[in-house]
Amino acid sequence: MKLEKSLIYLRLSLLCAILVLPTDLILSQQRFSAGLVGGFNASQVDGDELAGFDKVGLHAGIITTMDLESSLNVHLEFLYSQRGSRPDVFQPEYDPDIEIGVDYIELPVYVSIGDWWQEEGEYFKASFHGGFSYGRLLSSKVTDNYNSAEFSLEGYQEYFNENDFSWLLGINFRMSQHWGVTARYTRGITPLLDPAKHNLNTSRLESYWMTIRFEYYFK
Repeated sequence: MKLEKSLIYLRLSLLCAILVLPTDLILSQQRFSAGLVGGFNASQVDGDELAGFDKVGLHAGIITTMDLESSLNVHLEFLYSQRGSRPDVFQPEYDPDIEIGVDYIELPVYVSIGDWWQEEGEYFKASFHGGFSYGRLLSSKVTDNYNSAEFSLEGYQEYFNENDFSWLLGINFRMSQHWGVTARYTRGITPLLDPAKHNLNTSRLESYWMTIRFEYYFK
């Protein structure tokens, strides 16, 4: 059921991306291209008494691009994204024994501005991008051996927000016509846990993460 809803949001996101474009750009000649992406997220959660981007998770999926007759391109992605938080990787004994794992279907929509045009292969060597993303929670797992049973985060897992909205900024570097690498920062707009909404006696949890990934373009 969650996957079916995510596919509906994928179609809606593509429609919204097209509607917000200027009319003259829509009517001009475009090329659509696609590719595969794969890498990892390094994430953390504000409010869980932990610090550092220590939770590493999979980031993989597909990317589609509307190539306009300018340096601007519009992108839509369909991703599987793992995020959360955990104690320090190298010195876990100094952090509270708490771990949060959340898995999402993620649908980023964003605009990129390219530079350093390559005539051979017809692509921009470097580009910067910014936009927004919608995520749908697929599953979550919380382990809390630090707090007492009354305040354990495990007891609040059922209140995790199933819908995640966030903003993103990133940079892409194309190594060739078919291969590229992207570095991105994403921060949640909606919280993972909003205690005020559910009248809970705990901290507000907010997610943010950095992504490093490789990309393969079919064209």
